[in-house]
Amino acid sequence: MKDKVDHYTICFIDSCPMHRHCLRWMVGRYADTSRETYLSVNPHNPLMGSDSCPLYREDIRVIKKKGFTNMYYDMPWHMEFKIRRQLIAKFGRKQYFQMRKGERLITPDQQKVIEQVMRANNWQGPIKYDGEVEDYLW
Repeated sequence: MKDKVDHYTICFIDSCPMHRHCLRWMVGRYADTSRETYLSVNPHNPLMGSDSCPLYREDIRVIKKKGFTNMYYDMPWHMEFKIRRQLIAKFGRKQYFQMRKGERLITPDQQKVIEQVMRANNWQGPIKYDGEVEDYLW
């Protein structure tokens, strides 16, 4: 978590009812007190520090998939072409190729989108990812 302090929005609202399980508050514990500024949550916003905080990030770890360079290996070309085109439309070209190469981890929600697109195009085989990593949903 120490590596997130410099580029992640952090929170210093100790009175928040959800702070003990919030990643933003946990990262804030590593903030250097000698530093003058940080990117932080606005404590004067009435939504922050409440039960309905829009910036709350729960401290649960999930399985993120890494890359899918072999996903199309067993698939007919016409099916691969349609699926690839639809995934690029959903995620954008840059993000699609970052995910495909393993440069960007694939969240559980993104995994569901990939599965929905593949099943909607009648692919019944396995969805092959290159690997997986357990991480927080930052």
